[in-house]
Parts: sequence; C-alpha cells; structure tokens
Amino acid sequence: MVRKFLYAFLLTLGFTGCGSRLPAEIPLLKPMSEDDEVRISREFRREAKKKLKLVHQLEVERYVDRIGRRLLSVMGPPSFDYRFFVVEDSQLNAFAVPGGSIYVHTGLIERVKSTDELAGVLGHELVHVKSRHMARISGPDPLSILALLGVFLSGGGAQAQAAGVLGQALSATRQLSYSRQLEQEADTLGVRYMAEAGYDPRAALGFLKIIDQERILNPVDLPPYLMTHPLTQERVTRVDAVVHSLRIGASRPEESDSIKKIQTLLRLERHDADAVIGEYERLLGQNPQNAEALYMLGLAHEYKSRWPEAQQFLERARTLKPKSPGIDRELGHLYTQIGEFRSAHEALDRALSADPKEPLNYLWLGELFEKESNFPEAVAAFLRAHNLSPLWPEPPQHLGVVYGKMNRLGDAHYYLARSHWLADEDELAIANLERALKIFGPTTARGQLIKDELEAIRARRK
Repeated sequence: MVRKFLYAFLLTLGFTGCGSRLPAEIPLLKPMSEDDEVRISREFRREAKKKLKLVHQLEVERYVDRIGRRLLSVMGPPSFDYRFFVVEDSQLNAFAVPGGSIYVHTGLIERVKSTDELAGVLGHELVHVKSRHMARISGPDPLSILALLGVFLSGGGAQAQAAGVLGQALSATRQLSYSRQLEQEADTLGVRYMAEAGYDPRAALGFLKIIDQERILNPVDLPPYLMTHPLTQERVTRVDAVVHSLRIGASRPEESDSIKKIQTLLRLERHDADAVIGEYERLLGQNPQNAEALYMLGLAHEYKSRWPEAQQFLERARTLKPKSPGIDRELGHLYTQIGEFRSAHEALDRALSADPKEPLNYLWLGELFEKESNFPEAVAAFLRAHNLSPLWPEPPQHLGVVYGKMNRLGDAHYYLARSHWLADEDELAIANLERALKIFGPTTARGQLIKDELEAIRARRK
C-alpha cells in the first residue's frame, strides 16, 4: 500500500510537470511506522536513481559515508540502515528521507570550508531521520512526507518551486506547529553529536553563515536548503549557545587536505581537469613545496591518464607528507594501473597501516591482487572491505567478478545478487540468487540461506 501510494504522489509531484493536479480522492493511511519509513526510503532511492544524477566517484562516496558513520557511532543504536548519497547539482542543498537515506548536493560540498562544516550538516540531517521528524510533521498520514519528497525529484527550477508550494500547502498547519521545535531539536542534538564524534561544533555556525550569505547574495533565488531549514537569528543564537555550552576538546585527526581533495575530485568528475591543472600549477609556481598543490596536480593528471606526470606529482607530495594515507592509497591505485605491482603493495601497505578500517584501502588492494591473478587474496581483501562497509554495493560486485574468474559460479551469483540488492535492484538480485540456488542445491545449508534471502527480497516488494 505504501509503495503504491508513494508512486502516485511522486508521479503527481515530480514526474508529470507543474500542471498536474492531485487526485480527487486521496486515501488516508494509518500512522507511519518505522517499517513504513523503511519502505518509503527504499522506493525513494529507486526513483532517485532515475531522476537525480548521483556521483559514483568512490573516494567521494566513501568520504561522505565515513563522516556519516562517525556521527552515527555516537548516536546510539540505529533504527534504520543509513545510506549516504551525493547528488551532482550546483544548488546548496541536502535532505534526509525517512528511513535512513541522506542526500547531499555537490553544490553544498563545494561551498563548505572544512570537513567539520559538512559534518554539521550531516549531523543535523541524521537527527531528523533518527528522531522521525518528518513522520511527526505529517501527523496521522504520510501526505506531507510524500509531498515534500517530491520537491527533490522534480528536477529543479520552476517545477521544483511549484512542487515545494504544493508540499507546503498540504502540510502547512503541521509545519507551523512543529517546524521550530524540530529544527531546534536537530540543531541542538546535531551539534552535540558532532562534538562527541570529534568534529569541531563551531563549524555548525560556520555553515549557517554560509547559507545566510547565500540568502543575502541571492535574495530571489533562495537556496533549497533554506526552504526546508529556514534560517532565523533565533536559530543562529541558539546554535551559538549550544556550542558555548560544550567542552570542546581536541578534534580527532583528519587529513588536512581531505575536503580540498574531495572538492577537486568533484571538479574532475565534471571534466574540469585542465582548469584544475592551471590553478595548481600557479600555486606551485608561488611555492614549489606546496604539498597540497602537488597532490591535486597528481589527481588531475591521473584523471587525464597522464601516468608519468601523475606519478611524479604524487611521489613529490608524499615526500613532503610521508604520513598521509590518502596519498599512499592514491599512489597504490596509480601503481596498480601502470603495472608497478611491488610499489603498489608497498604504498597500500602503508595506507592500511595508517588507516586499517578504511574499506577503500582493501578495495584497491583486492584490485591489485586481481591484476596479479592472485584471486584467493583478492577475495580476502574484497571480503574485508565488505565486512567493514556491509551496505556498500562495490565490494560484493568485485567479489562476484573474482569468484567468476575462479569458476566458483555459485559464489559469483550470490555476491552479484548481494550487490544488486544493496543497490535496490531487486529483480537482478532475485535472478542471481535463483542461479546460485540451482548451483548449490535447495537442500544444502547454503541453499537454505539463499532461499531465506529470496523470501526476504520478495517480501519487501509486496
């Protein structure tokens, strides 16, 4: 029922244009349960894949996920399987979908000045989800939730504004009653959680200043983030009071260049490599010992497949910053691409020693073993990445490929199915599980496990 209802509203709000009208009769549903929110989150993710341009650069994906997981680690037992996504969109925006899906626009990532500021945004959004704020706004039925979600799938511009007006009209009275209360809760708890996670809570104020500046500079084109999170002086004062009430200790160590690296990678994804190279060559001309400029130049040349230049700049960057797991990971990946496997192992070993819980290190290590045709070690590395990040579709996809090369077709289909399931591609997941079941046999222990997973996937589609 929830799935059918969600599709109807998304079609009305986002997919059929701003001239659409609501149906004459709107069904009322029971109050939203956590299971309902999980279903809404899953269906939204499926539609978002069709309507939003998602960024699939692995380093960017892992960066945002890493911040989110670090915040979740201090927020108590999770009620949902949280997922984090990056949307290629220049607008300053981020939003949370009930049930655990968090979306951040590249426009927001490129405007923040630090990882701590981005952590402040994610902390705020996570509180909205964990505390089930949208369900509390919507009252006895999910009309408000579904209407507001349509804003983010409507494609921007006038259509998005029309959808926003419609969503606000449907839930106006409840928003008036709850918006200040819920924003206060998200601000207060979000700042406290980011401090507990080791981020600088003062950065939350920094981000509020960014969106306030956007409002001043573009008074007509209001940033989308302000549509769902109105900025008031009262809100700024309250966040300031919360920050001052905290005992701020030393932040957990972060790579000083992490946000700059992510912002550069986003530019490279937009095929802006030549501009990046020109910018950092100028900086390097002013200071030949600028490790960040060397690092970014290495990334840009790597994107252009200029391997000798990329290697030169990355190695020079590492000489200046010998304890940077990010640079070592990048060097390990580069050496793998150019066939210098011994150097790749040395670089990835250094990255793993410095950051043993980062799944991307094991993913690159698995790719290195795969290139060496050392498939058992590749499987071990990919399994380690999968265990460290069980909701990330990338490691099981690699496992499926490697098991296929080993002619272990049952395992290959099983892990490909898991990758598709994590990507909300249920039909492909079912097809691969059925192939795995035929290979293992329905009466074996593995076959019984696969039958249980098939039943679970089919049940969630009802």
